[in-house]
Amino acid sequence: MKPAVPAATRFLAGMLRTDVVPHLTDFRAGNAAMTAAMLDMLADEWDVAASRLHSENAALHALLGKCAAFLGEAGPAPLEQSDLRVSALTATNEVLRARIIDLHAAIEENEGGAALEDEIWAVLRDTMETRRVASANF
Repeated sequence: MKPAVPAATRFLAGMLRTDVVPHLTDFRAGNAAMTAAMLDMLADEWDVAASRLHSENAALHALLGKCAAFLGEAGPAPLEQSDLRVSALTATNEVLRARIIDLHAAIEENEGGAALEDEIWAVLRDTMETRRVASANF
């Protein structure tokens, strides 16, 4: 059997909502309902996490190239994303973001970097927007 995590977590969420929550009251019912909602969010994130991180990493890497060129520095090494595990993609993402922060600070100190600063903020804003949890109403 192949574990289908999104389907399994959605199933568990449904079971909580239909079989458990109706038999609880007050605080416990609220906690169980919130747990069901969190399982739905987990299913959504599980389904898109690798794709989102892969795309983010490509966008951040391209931005690093622009930042390095503006500062007269060597561009970044080629982006290696053959390991598609979420943990590996997240580690790459963290390294890229740290480098963007360093270069952004240097760009802020240079004349003529306003357009690139705007682009940095736009890319960072876009990557955060894709991480927004659609149903987080707690």
